[in-house]
Amino acid sequence: MATPRADNLWGKSKTRVFKEPSNIVSKMSSSVAARSLASRCNSNIKPECASEALVLLETLLIGRNTKNLVVKIVSENIFLEGINDGGGRQTHPLMQEYQLTITLIEFFSKPGPRRDAIFHALFGSQLSPQRSSQLVKLVSIAVSISVVPVLTAAGTWLQQVGYKSTLSQEVTKQIVDDFAFYSLPAREQLKQLSMIAPHFAASFMVAVADIYLNERRSTGLTPPPEHLLDVFSDWITKNLTVCKAPPPVLGLPAGATAGPFVNPLASLMRWTILAPLVSQTAAYSKLHLSVLTTLQQLAAIDKSTAVANRELLQTAKSLQSYCARLRRRKLKPEDDAAYQRSMARFAQAVQIALCSKCLTNRYPLITALKALPPFKLMSIVISSSKRR
Repeated sequence: MATPRADNLWGKSKTRVFKEPSNIVSKMSSSVAARSLASRCNSNIKPECASEALVLLETLLIGRNTKNLVVKIVSENIFLEGINDGGGRQTHPLMQEYQLTITLIEFFSKPGPRRDAIFHALFGSQLSPQRSSQLVKLVSIAVSISVVPVLTAAGTWLQQVGYKSTLSQEVTKQIVDDFAFYSLPAREQLKQLSMIAPHFAASFMVAVADIYLNERRSTGLTPPPEHLLDVFSDWITKNLTVCKAPPPVLGLPAGATAGPFVNPLASLMRWTILAPLVSQTAAYSKLHLSVLTTLQQLAAIDKSTAVANRELLQTAKSLQSYCARLRRRKLKPEDDAAYQRSMARFAQAVQIALCSKCLTNRYPLITALKALPPFKLMSIVISSSKRR
């Protein structure tokens, strides 16, 4: 079965009406000339204007005092917001999405400057439902056919708007849902992302990890789709750079800054530690081993490797909540097999993090661990931490 093509997400709509970008834009050296082209496009709004508008953005983003014009071009000439087809009829949203996605894929696939800035201009930090849907379609197609420039820009976007922001959560959840229904070859394609787009893979893992097995996001511990466990195991074992901070982000618009990089290993630790409370799937064991092995290897070559202490504190809090629920049922945590398995994994993770010197501030975590019902291996780890 072949890897899904771009048209899979839109049924049978395959009509292409875009023209190739005009070289007139590349010859423009002033915002005055840019405004002239914008005026020409605005007088005859059609989907084919999007190609020229994208190239126009390259010129506008270099100049000063063009923010308002950029917003106007993006809204009217690319997303066709509030624009009809010239005959009083609104453009069909599904066809518009399909056509624009093809144009964006073609544009980002060509070499050119300021791709991150253009991506930010298109999607920014606030998304309308239309733009959110467009972004999901664009990234899903980029994943399925390995369009690296789109994935690189999407990874920067996730880092910039915040991996755990509501916006990131909404977008990544929809992408996960897209691939949950894909064929096995498509999922195999997904596994290659750590090699071709490591920054996107890392950003995606952090954002997705915050959605599942997280009591701050839902009333209970909701497990992730099982196929993600194998995918993430492959990502972190095949390429250590997915867990390393990327080079500084360049080419963002003036005033825009990328947020801090977050190592995905701590978030995945939360998954594997809490998994026994909700699932007996063997894939969690594989992921747990992958996380610990990767942490050891990464710390050996990069002394700046750090595990987010707040993730481990959150894990300890979830275990405390689980024990409280057991006690309300007149059960002892010491006799609960799921709690015992979770604590065994937690002790292993803390021990590896301590030995690898990846915990930036271990004292709040040690205090939280002491508050948990006793577990022999964890007690040994806590005792040994005093000697470090």
